Amino acid sequence: MDLVDLLQRPEGKTLEFKRNLSSPDKVLHTLIAFANTAGGLLVIGVENGTKRVRGLLDPLKEEERLASLISDRIAPRLIPTVDVIAWRSAQLIVVEVFPSSNRPHYWKNLGPEEGVFVRIGSTNRKADAALLQELRRMASNETFDESPLARLFHAFCVLFPALVGGQAVSLRERASYAG
Repeated sequence: MDLVDLLQRPEGKTLEFKRNLSSPDKVLHTLIAFANTAGGLLVIGVENGTKRVRGLLDPLKEEERLASLISDRIAPRLIPTVDVIAWRSAQLIVVEVFPSSNRPHYWKNLGPEEGVFVRIGSTNRKADAALLQELRRMASNETFDESPLARLFHAFCVLFPALVGGQAVSLRERASYAG
């Protein structure tokens, strides 16, 4: 990992800078959002706006605190890569989160319906009901066409072709529903 390159990049969908862990909820929202979308890197010890490297006074203690926060407050279990790295005379924490196959992850304090966050640009947003459903479909490797509502619509087309234009379903598809 090239920290010089990271410091030159703007915050975005897969990169976030935090000064410290003074606002742990925001850090957890970011980790949840990364896991639920495209993954990402969180660099702790760097100021957000200026990208000035401040470092952490006790990075090992902060790493343990962060690991406890992740274990205690995020479900299902999220296991990111957490590293303490040296930058000149400063120590930073870099957290790498991969897109999760166990999504949607959520903040336990808010529960599985209200505590799901996703990454949109450089911001974390609460997932609405439609996005929650899509995240669950993605986790189960189910496409929309395989969902119960899509199958119901398809069956409707087979049973009532005149109502949907008559040609909506092929003979082969009709036969698959008949038997």
